[in-house]
Amino acid sequence: MIRVGTDCSGIEAPIQALKNLGVPFSHEFSSDIDKFCIQSIKANYKPKVLFGDLDGSFPCGDITKRDIKDVPDIDLYVCGFPCQPFSSAGHRTGFVHESGNVFWSCFEVIKTKKPKYFILENVKGLLSNDKGKTWKTVWGALNELDDYTVEWKILNTKDYGIPQNRERLFIVGKRGGKYTWPMPSGLKEATALSEMVEKGLPSRVPPPYIKKVISANPGTRCIFFNPGFRKIWPSNEYVCPCITAAGPRLWCVPESRDISSKEMMMLQGFPTDIQVVSEKQMKKQLGNSMSVNVIEKIIKSLFYSR
Repeated sequence: MIRVGTDCSGIEAPIQALKNLGVPFSHEFSSDIDKFCIQSIKANYKPKVLFGDLDGSFPCGDITKRDIKDVPDIDLYVCGFPCQPFSSAGHRTGFVHESGNVFWSCFEVIKTKKPKYFILENVKGLLSNDKGKTWKTVWGALNELDDYTVEWKILNTKDYGIPQNRERLFIVGKRGGKYTWPMPSGLKEATALSEMVEKGLPSRVPPPYIKKVISANPGTRCIFFNPGFRKIWPSNEYVCPCITAAGPRLWCVPESRDISSKEMMMLQGFPTDIQVVSEKQMKKQLGNSMSVNVIEKIIKSLFYSR
């Protein structure tokens, strides 16, 4: 029985991954500062302790204000700490940004609770933030942990069976053993992108800027594209652009509408029956989430690496 805890839990991709793998686990805790994420977690995953639940014993979900003594012991710890301080959308303010300090709260959990495994996730911009100084600090701290093998790698969702072009930085730690990254499987395992299109939803007349992009690409077989790029990439026939929580929404060409939350669930590896919040909030949660298929592969490799 694996005891698992997550911070900055969002919509709980790690717990869904464990369920998909059929691994016996005890969901010890989750945390989030977003009340809508708390709503989704409570409805779908039911951890023993939920930091941020206004109706529970720990109503504060801010892990920088948490007493480490309140955190349960765990074997697997997963945290997708806030990416905004390290992404171009967040202007790359790094550790100067208040939420950048969340990393040190993650580090405290690892150092104090000593889980056998940990997984941290962020945007690849973390590597170059502040001319590499932020990453040097993060990587230096993690490598000072006793008895851990720590590795990092940029993984793309589309390389592990789901057609979304989503690059993310993963940091994996294992106590007492080496770690071998999962081999890319490509899209041979994937449902075709065209089969992920939800049918029967209302269409709408494309706004002028979307019309302009489509008219500039006559005969396109593109399924989803990001209107903000003002261009349809040839690969978009087979792979969806990166789903984000903010910025331009993805446009579904064959159905003439914005991408739906159900389509986003499929493109992030989630079941399509987990929505308990509004369309807007669901899309935000999915845009911030780790991809379930990638986390699933990482966890499987963690458990079986020697």
